[in-house]
Amino acid sequence: MIDVSAARLMKVAVHRVGSKAHDEGISLADSESTVSESLGELFIDHYLLPLSKQKNVYDFFHESDISLNAVANISGKMFREEGEFIAQTQALAKHLYAVSTHQNISSGDLLFLLYSGVMVNGIESTVLAVMKMENKDNFIEINENAGTFEVSERSGVSLNKIQKGALILPAAAGVLVVDNLGQKTKYWLDTFLKVTPRASSKSYAKICGSILKGVTSKIEDSQVITELNEEITEKINSSDLMSVGEIKSLSSRYIDSEALEEVMSGVASSTGIDISDNYEIKAKDVARQAKPITSRVRVRAGVGMIISDAKYSVSGISINDNSDGFQAIIDIKSRKKD
Repeated sequence: MIDVSAARLMKVAVHRVGSKAHDEGISLADSESTVSESLGELFIDHYLLPLSKQKNVYDFFHESDISLNAVANISGKMFREEGEFIAQTQALAKHLYAVSTHQNISSGDLLFLLYSGVMVNGIESTVLAVMKMENKDNFIEINENAGTFEVSERSGVSLNKIQKGALILPAAAGVLVVDNLGQKTKYWLDTFLKVTPRASSKSYAKICGSILKGVTSKIEDSQVITELNEEITEKINSSDLMSVGEIKSLSSRYIDSEALEEVMSGVASSTGIDISDNYEIKAKDVARQAKPITSRVRVRAGVGMIISDAKYSVSGISINDNSDGFQAIIDIKSRKKD
């Protein structure tokens, strides 16, 4: 899909972005950075090339109007050579700072690399690589001086692993993303880039998982949830392919149409995807997303259990209240082997 063998580094800009939650502010460069030819080659080998090899493609989205997506709007102007590069990167740095409101977001250097000569789907294109470096490594520098070797400590950004990165492709070709520091917060994808996974079996399976989670939250009766979980599992085990339409049809037997529409609207809004009822999804992908839902059994509000072995399922729950609380009798059956 992407060939960077003839890529040429055109422009470089770096800004420092703090955490807005900690009121750290930002430091904006007022001119482009100058890098040596050798460093430019290192950027290609260690940043551009790994980004270009990412398999999952994302698309920009916005809940109301895609033109309001800041990164999509500004990067599009860069590709069309509208306005000054440094001013556009400053605007993106300000946007990143504005969304850095989570307490766990760290300050870091924001690096912009604009490349030409990149082949995207057979078309020579300009692409934009954006990286945020939040962590720095310590290293030693050894220099010879007057017959001896002086050892000093330095700190800097490693070229060996992208911390947070995005390769923005032109003409709606998509966005390739790396986020190796996203364990505590997903702001890089969700609020800065504001991207959603391009339709695939795995991305649609996540949608199914979100739908099932939403449907389950609408059901108060533990026995009904148990029946829904069992039907979901049987459907997954009996099919190679599934669809959102089938999940909706199954769910409609357990909640009313208004509640189901509310769930679907919420999922569509949070993912930014125009969800197709007929897109074919691998059942094994749905199984991975459904497992956290179907393996949890809600006995009563605030009380639940987990079935860790998939060969067992809950076939019934009866609850008897008493003076100290309640007694729950849970029937567990062994699923039939294929």
